[in-house]
Amino acid sequence: MQRVDRLGIAQRIIVVVALGLALAVTGEFITSIGSPAANFGWFGYAPLTGSILTGSTLSNWEQLLVWLALISVWTACSIYLFRPPASGDEAG
Repeated sequence: MQRVDRLGIAQRIIVVVALGLALAVTGEFITSIGSPAANFGWFGYAPLTGSILTGSTLSNWEQLLVWLALISVWTACSIYLFRPPASGDEAG
């Protein structure tokens, strides 16, 4: 906890932004598991043939729960980082 208190406001902003980006990449990975587009290459469909690429193996509400959980983690960490200092910490 003392390490967090030693961070300046600019460093805290950098940590929050970096955490947000890391969680966004994690969310994209989790919600794209099982998707043919996740193979990062040609996935063998012919245009205009009526074949539809399926999305994630997770349903829409499961994807929503993943994103809400990640946003909750990011919000909790941000609140922790930007909390006002305790009354005893200002003298130090």
